[in-house]
Amino acid sequence: MPSIPVRRPLSLSALACGALVAVAACAAASPPAAGAKGAVSVVARTAATSSPAPAISRSAHVAAGQTLRQVWPAGADTAWAWTQDLSGAPQGLARTVNGGRTWASVTPPGLTRQLSGKVITGFFALGAQHAWVTYGGIKNGAAQHIAATTDGGRRWTVVGREPLTTVGFSTYVYDCGLDFVTPSVGWCQAEPPYVGSEGVDLYRTTDGGRHWRRVSVTGPNANKPGSLPWGGDKDIQFTSQSTGWASFTGPKAAPLYETTNGGRTWIKRRVAAPPGGPIDSGSGFAGLPLVAGRRGAVGYTIDGSPLKSVVYVSTDRGLAWRPVTPPGAPQGWVVDAISGTSWRLVAGDHILATDNAGRTWRTITSNVTFRVYYAYDDPTPPVVDFVTSQTGWIAGTALWRTTDGGHTWRRLAVPGT
Repeated sequence: MPSIPVRRPLSLSALACGALVAVAACAAASPPAAGAKGAVSVVARTAATSSPAPAISRSAHVAAGQTLRQVWPAGADTAWAWTQDLSGAPQGLARTVNGGRTWASVTPPGLTRQLSGKVITGFFALGAQHAWVTYGGIKNGAAQHIAATTDGGRRWTVVGREPLTTVGFSTYVYDCGLDFVTPSVGWCQAEPPYVGSEGVDLYRTTDGGRHWRRVSVTGPNANKPGSLPWGGDKDIQFTSQSTGWASFTGPKAAPLYETTNGGRTWIKRRVAAPPGGPIDSGSGFAGLPLVAGRRGAVGYTIDGSPLKSVVYVSTDRGLAWRPVTPPGAPQGWVVDAISGTSWRLVAGDHILATDNAGRTWRTITSNVTFRVYYAYDDPTPPVVDFVTSQTGWIAGTALWRTTDGGHTWRRLAVPGT
């Protein structure tokens, strides 16, 4: 791999179903709905030593009563936040460049309220300056416009529309999961509805979202040599203009596929069976494999009672993967790989940390307790993002940040929430 992959957003349990790992961090929270499966969520309970929330600086009016939909760290100090009132009124985007001490509203003009045809349905940021917003109606067939910024949200330009997917006699449109690796090159993963499996229409743009070309199709009658299998839930994310990963959840040991030609064809990588015998239907990879040089790492959640998490590692540039089991009793860790050898696993009021690919571990005790449980979520991990060994973010109905390796977490005030 030529470089370390870009980091993924922190996604929240308010989003769509069908994922692996999520974080919902708040001061007081209700337990998950009975029978909810498919994601590990975390609720934060704050200790008395927590720091107070900082003040909010607004460059424009921000309506209150919103919930965090997504937080996207762009380094140690910069982060984007997408907020929305799930009852259908206010919505917006905010950005901080000083670790959450102050925020500026960067909502595109005309999108501060959810009106007919102007509901924010997706967001993607590439660093501190470049970002894309999708918006439109929420009915099947409604056009989804794409607006882009190149200056941190000060100015937005409508650049195009998301591609539509036709299944039978119906046309479907979704938040197709925008994924950019440069200001010009990106993908849209559209998922036509099938029962028991998941088709994927993968589109690619080379002009920042103005035009799209379908590069691969996965479906009951569309599979060809080199395509992804139809069965199993899948999440596709790219790390360069050529390299991407398709991680799966499913009823058996989840496979892992890699593309080296921008998504046109896919190669199944060797994945050793997870430890512990039979695998339940909610098991699978929890995030984007991070591969740098010969080393790679990615979290894996094993559904069941108790919930278990392991870290899959590679020492041959991602060709083969084997599980590493964390020390102690099995539990549902939220796994974040800072690099191929440095990992942070979060659960309860402690963090398991290793900087040598699991040969030795140390425990970090936090001032916030993160309770792990099942919930549905959108597949945009990781939900715990340590940008460095000392600075990290955790998001949920609240946003938290640490600058001392996870010992102390401070709850940040985000405009509108």
